[in-house]
Amino acid sequence: MRTIRKTLLLTALAGGLALAGCSKKTEEAPSDEASAGLQAIAPGAKSVPDVLENADGLQTVAEALKETGIATVLKGKGSYTLLAPEDDTFDSLGDSGKALTQSDDHAAMAALLKTHMLPGYITPQDIGRAIDASKDGQVSMPNFNGQALTFSRSGQAIVVTAPDGSHAQLDGDPIAGGASIAIPVDGVLRKI
Repeated sequence: MRTIRKTLLLTALAGGLALAGCSKKTEEAPSDEASAGLQAIAPGAKSVPDVLENADGLQTVAEALKETGIATVLKGKGSYTLLAPEDDTFDSLGDSGKALTQSDDHAAMAALLKTHMLPGYITPQDIGRAIDASKDGQVSMPNFNGQALTFSRSGQAIVVTAPDGSHAQLDGDPIAGGASIAIPVDGVLRKI
C-alpha cells in the first residue's frame, strides 16, 4: 500500500509540475544560476537518442538504444525517463559487459534497457522532492519490466535500487530531448 501511495505521490508531483508550466502567469526571470539549472532539464527539439549520440560518457547506451530499436520509443510522442548507465559502468562489467554490448542478439540489452526506463518525464529534482516528502525516505516507481525501482538518499546523492539489490547513483546532469529525459547513473540495475 505504501508503494502505491508513493507512486501516486510522485505521479501527482510530476503532473503538477507539468501543469504549472502551462500557466500564463508571468513571473520574474530567474537568476543566471537558477536558469542554468533549468536549461539542463528543459525539453529540447532533438530526441533523447539524438542528444545522447553527442553526450560524453554515454556512447554505449546511445548505441544500444539504436541497436535494440528502443530509440524509436524515445523519439515518439510519449514521455519517458531513461536511467542511462555511463560508459564506465559497462567497462567495469568486464567480459560480461563486452558480451552484452558486442552481441548480435540484442534481446539481453533490450531487457536491460527496459529495466532502466520509467514512464513519464521525471527529473532528479522530482525524485528528490518525492523522497523528502515520504515518511520513510524512499519512493518506488515501476520500470518497463514491471519491477519496482526504489529511490532513496545517501547523503545528498540519490540512489536507485533494483529488486535484486543492484543499485546505482544518479550521476551528472540530466539530458532532455523531445518529450523524454535521460539521467546518467553510475551502475547497472541488474546483476550481470
